[in-house]
Amino acid sequence: MATIQKDTRIDLRIENSQKDFLVYAASLLDMKLSTFVLDSALKEAEELVSSKTNFPLTADQWKIFCAALDKPAKDIPKLKKLFQGSSLFNE
Repeated sequence: MATIQKDTRIDLRIENSQKDFLVYAASLLDMKLSTFVLDSALKEAEELVSSKTNFPLTADQWKIFCAALDKPAKDIPKLKKLFQGSSLFNE
């Protein structure tokens, strides 16, 4: 099995008791501390991102949502004027 070379490091300052607790938890899963901490952090990050980007809808709610997306955009003259002017990003 090929090992992926990791080139970025994260350093944490924690209390001895916190490290001892994490080492113990990692040992319960027969994992190295760094693997345990990384896996745990990634799982938490995935759950957080998922909770902010995915939302469950019933079939009726999905139909209403799709209908709203399919409606033509409102004409907003002030917004149209804003986008016709020059942009500081183009300078």
